[in-house]
Amino acid sequence: MYYTKMEEFIQTDLKRLPSVEKVLGERCVSDLVSRYSRGGITRIIRDEIESYREYLLQDTTGSQSSEDILQKIVSAVTGEIESVSSLHQRRVVNASGVVLHTNLGRAVLGEEARSALDYVSAGYIDLEMNMENGRRTERDYRAARLLSLLTGSESALVVNNTAAAVFLAVSTFAGEGAVAVSRGELVEIGGSFRLPEILSAAAGRVIEVGTTNRTNLRDYERAIDDGATLLLKVHTSNYRIVGYTDEVELGRLVGLGREKKIPVMYDQGNGILFPFGEGGPGGEEDVVSLLQSGIDILSFSGDKALGGPQAGILVGSADLMEKLRKNHLSRALRIDKLTLAALERVLLQYWAGRTDGIPAVNMIMESKESIGKRAQKFSSALSKKFPSSAGKITVVDGESSIGGGSFPIDPLPTVLVRIELVRGGAVKLNDLLRRSDPAVLARIKDESLYFDLRTVGRDEEKMIREILVRGIEEISARE
Repeated sequence: MYYTKMEEFIQTDLKRLPSVEKVLGERCVSDLVSRYSRGGITRIIRDEIESYREYLLQDTTGSQSSEDILQKIVSAVTGEIESVSSLHQRRVVNASGVVLHTNLGRAVLGEEARSALDYVSAGYIDLEMNMENGRRTERDYRAARLLSLLTGSESALVVNNTAAAVFLAVSTFAGEGAVAVSRGELVEIGGSFRLPEILSAAAGRVIEVGTTNRTNLRDYERAIDDGATLLLKVHTSNYRIVGYTDEVELGRLVGLGREKKIPVMYDQGNGILFPFGEGGPGGEEDVVSLLQSGIDILSFSGDKALGGPQAGILVGSADLMEKLRKNHLSRALRIDKLTLAALERVLLQYWAGRTDGIPAVNMIMESKESIGKRAQKFSSALSKKFPSSAGKITVVDGESSIGGGSFPIDPLPTVLVRIELVRGGAVKLNDLLRRSDPAVLARIKDESLYFDLRTVGRDEEKMIREILVRGIEEISARE
């Protein structure tokens, strides 16, 4: 076979690729093998050797020495080992003003919920055993009892998230039939998951009724005639349709379901247990009020406005909840003991009227005046250590977002701390903030960083100031 001069170089380079054992024998790698998984490190080495092989096949610069190749692979291997060794969730100080930030874990748990996690993880617990009589019981019976008492529902069931709750209900009541849902409510949720796909996987058929902007009662009636065995209404959560619109009120849909003897479900999502009252966001109904419409099944999230951990909560009539429990999917979708412990503690806080210990509720309810006072104090303290040559600090009006697919057109008025920086400093500082430990997430716009203290704990304010000062000093040192 004929080889060009360059191909001869490449073939020579490939022969100089080190063996796995050769890389393992390097001192800096062998030291790491004594601390971490040998099998895992061997896998990383093989991957890096293969990656370098591909690089050499594309390289047109000529031959490299065996030692050069070895050291480059060793450097890549040690870097990847250290990267893997830090693969754990990292704390983030959320100064974005998005209360239920999905990418940051949504609702922050309060002290009582966190203590519940410590308590149940320290030993065995009575998860599915009634210690009074020694019999097995449902793991969520405590949460279900609290939910029934708090909402006025006949019964309740808790699964691992709201998508699971919808899937379980649709599978139970429309798995061999059909679910009817308005076209204007076929939403896409976070991570590009689309409700139509979830419904299609759970139901025998999905009957889309009405149009994007207008759906009336007759549309649902026709769906029932076409074989619908479940009527589903979905809160559009992350968008609104305005203008020439029409939708069927929940009470009328419930009436139709009663007349036709078909269950009606509403996926409300937000999980507002009680009205927020004065100072809170408007335009959203709470769970208790919605149940008074006579809805058969209502689903909502545990980690949105409720302020608890991720969970899918179903409340409604006792006979329908029992059918949901008997569906074998309920085991696949069940909630784990740690999440359940946190949810129970949050519900107990509602039961005792102590919602002041639930961070998400406090963040949503904090007034603009309160945040303004905090912003002024924060700004004054930061200004004492902030070099005037770097930019300037001001306090400006702004808006917070509840987030998590909730209240898309009802922002909360707030006060922002604005840091204006020169010469591209905002981008550089923002990068440093995201990479700090803990990381800090702010808003960036027009060479300025904006900090909304609504979503910042009072014990985190000093931490942010210190990270900001270090970041400014680092940027100045580079320039």
